[in-house]
Amino acid sequence: MSGGGARGAYQAGVVKALAEFCTDMGRPDAFTVITGVSAGAINASFLAARHESFVWSAHKLTELWRNIHIDQVFRTDLLSFGNIGWNLVTDIISSGSFGSRRANYLLDTTPLFQYLTDHIDFLNIRKNLESGLVDALALSATDYATSTNITFINSVKPYGDWQRMRRISVPSEITLHHVCASAAIPLFFAPVQIGEQYFGDGCLRNTAPLSPAIHLHAESILVIGVQHLARPEPQVPVQHIPSIARILSVLLNSVLLDGVGIDVERLRRINHTLSLVPESERVKSPLRVLNCLHIAPTEDISAIAYQEYERLPRSIRYLVGGLGSKDDAGNLVSYLLFVPSYCARLTDLGYHDAQARREEITEFIRNALTATEMAAGVG
Repeated sequence: MSGGGARGAYQAGVVKALAEFCTDMGRPDAFTVITGVSAGAINASFLAARHESFVWSAHKLTELWRNIHIDQVFRTDLLSFGNIGWNLVTDIISSGSFGSRRANYLLDTTPLFQYLTDHIDFLNIRKNLESGLVDALALSATDYATSTNITFINSVKPYGDWQRMRRISVPSEITLHHVCASAAIPLFFAPVQIGEQYFGDGCLRNTAPLSPAIHLHAESILVIGVQHLARPEPQVPVQHIPSIARILSVLLNSVLLDGVGIDVERLRRINHTLSLVPESERVKSPLRVLNCLHIAPTEDISAIAYQEYERLPRSIRYLVGGLGSKDDAGNLVSYLLFVPSYCARLTDLGYHDAQARREEITEFIRNALTATEMAAGVG
């Protein structure tokens, strides 16, 4: 499950439909390796910590998103904004001469820590791993000191570590801080300390989002993205100089959304290339064909955010308004709109998108389970 702030509500709707499909198939335990980044890390951790059935957990996750309020994620009071603004102005004017810089975020996400503590039972993740209900949970975050993407692996099974260019794995007991670090949107949310290092959103430097699932021995991968996969529109003349809001929107889209679609395309190209290689030669290669199903919004979530813009608290509208016009801020707001009306629309969209592809999804799950069971039988 990929990142995207409040866009994560879409994933909850998809998961709700998946849980119903799996239950109807008599296989509520179909998904045992769960990976997530940013908002996807929150959803992944909640599912890994589930107490009840998959259907119950998916329903609960959807209800949490449908009823979330922005003040459960970050503070919107004037005192909080005043303190953050004062630190920012002081750092800029003084050039840091007053000591260490204090302004490295725009929003105080202290409420999010408490909200996740109330709703994710991290002790139960360990129980579910030990019982075999979950094989592995993997969350990714970015180390600000080394610019390295770290995938934290929580599993009782002996999965091997890996190290690639700017991305490595670390066996870890997943905690609240791992989840909040993965979800710390750069510039907006504060870096989160784990041990002696400070981490930010896992989408940063995440050049291969599917890699953790592949390294955790997945043969089939179901990807839940949060970006509308529309064809690029024809280039139009620039009407005005891009505002900060427009630039930030492009930046966050690139950081939080693009990686998943690009990696799915890469996987499909590799699969196609392997299909052209004779079986006698293919077995000599460490590469293998991986089945992949990508579920993504059929509507533009930014357009939905534009329609819900006035639902933002006045203080947040004031902050965003200082960065650019409402038209320029649609994408930016789509990450910050933690309000019931917007998130409910996204969960509904996710649920209906999955229902519209029910036959395709159930066939994918059935084939994946059959292949896994056959491989286990051979072993």
